[in-house]
Amino acid sequence: MNNYLIAALSGCLLMGMASLPLAVFAHGGEDHSHDDAPPAPIIAPNNSGIRWELQSPDVELLGALHDGKLTLYASHFRDNTPIPNANIELESKGQKLLLQTDANGIGETEAAWLQQADKRELLATVQAKGVNDLLVGKLAFSNGTAQATRLTDGSVFMPQASQQILGLHTTTSKPQTVAQSVTLNGVVVTDPNASAVIQPPLSERLLAPQNGFPSIGSRVKKGQILAILEPAASNTDKGDQQDKIAEVRSELALAEKNAARLTSIAGVIPQMEVDAARNTADTLNARLKALQSHLAQQPQPLLAPLSGIISSAKVALGQQANAGDVLFEIIDPAQLQVEALAYDATVAAQITGATTTLNGQTLTLDFIGSSQQLRNQALPLRFTVLPLHPLRGRAGMGASILTVGQPLKLAVQTRTSIQGTPLPASSVVNNNQQQPTVWVKTAAERFTPHTVKLQTLDADTVIITEGLPNSSIRAVTNSAVLLSQVR
Repeated sequence: MNNYLIAALSGCLLMGMASLPLAVFAHGGEDHSHDDAPPAPIIAPNNSGIRWELQSPDVELLGALHDGKLTLYASHFRDNTPIPNANIELESKGQKLLLQTDANGIGETEAAWLQQADKRELLATVQAKGVNDLLVGKLAFSNGTAQATRLTDGSVFMPQASQQILGLHTTTSKPQTVAQSVTLNGVVVTDPNASAVIQPPLSERLLAPQNGFPSIGSRVKKGQILAILEPAASNTDKGDQQDKIAEVRSELALAEKNAARLTSIAGVIPQMEVDAARNTADTLNARLKALQSHLAQQPQPLLAPLSGIISSAKVALGQQANAGDVLFEIIDPAQLQVEALAYDATVAAQITGATTTLNGQTLTLDFIGSSQQLRNQALPLRFTVLPLHPLRGRAGMGASILTVGQPLKLAVQTRTSIQGTPLPASSVVNNNQQQPTVWVKTAAERFTPHTVKLQTLDADTVIITEGLPNSSIRAVTNSAVLLSQVR
């Protein structure tokens, strides 16, 4: 339950919730018959009386008449949010009244003449920021109540004031054909082109660079010095190398003398003997240079091959590192990937996209491809994480909120289509029998539950395949679970 809902419920208990003169929000499955005292009733504001409503595709008006005073609620038809600071003009049979709503979309004025007759024509003009609407209808009065009540057909009467306190928001949707999706388990992995393993080429000793070794979490740039590699030859090894140098130097001197002698009598002996002597001298000279270079080897820097974050560091000052030891691992957190396993190998050919949700943030994934080899009877699929949309988050930060090895639940879209009514996942709640239920707003203060069957479309959306009317509906998206608790 989010902070807004907790604050709304707390406000209901402290201020007296408009809809609940009784404790209608019971804890599911609990028996309070043996409590020491019954819960204290919550006093409702004086908003009962007779009521009427007008609707258009953009605006919903609800009027409550009590003792000649009109309380008018102006809401957006689509999402049930209040229309603040709206100028509203009501006209009926030559009589007019003007009023302005407050920040909560509520306006009050004296209007005893509206009670004089039923079934009268009413013309309403609503002007506000982003709204300029004309509503025409007939006043059909009905006796109202200040109580949230469960009606005999299972629907709930919820006064408009209580809807605002509870934050009951809606969305409109209608049956349509959409791409079917499947749910897969995935895990965050590194991009092979944006990750690196740093290993020494030879057995050497580690020295720290000028600014010290980078630690886990440090950001490094391509070409940055991570460590200094110092040759780790012992005195014995150095002595052996010097002996080999002396030996090769001696052999080289003899070989050069022999080559010079044979060259001087080249016309007397075959040319191939002269060439062989020169080749021997050249080979010994190359060996001598190599041995001298190895003996005089200087410390070499160990460089970062790419920019990124140090994800692993196993180094210490003076450490003896052997060839092949993993000293550092670098990853680019902006270029992570996701790997999922599909136990139906035919899914790979049908994928058009995928999404996943992490900490309330929806990430869009782009399908790279699939392996041609099963792993534990499942086909590995690989996705890349796209940058966040500028309106939904900082650009380029899509993958950076992920960590390698993190498990994810993927909603993968396919080319197969399905018929139903798409809704936000928050619209579906469980009823008392733990059945998935969608609450539909059928009037300004009436909500009807529908037990449904559904499938997941993406990380935030489901499609209702059975249980809803075959027409446009207004489904509750916020605080729908509270409607199920009204008795």
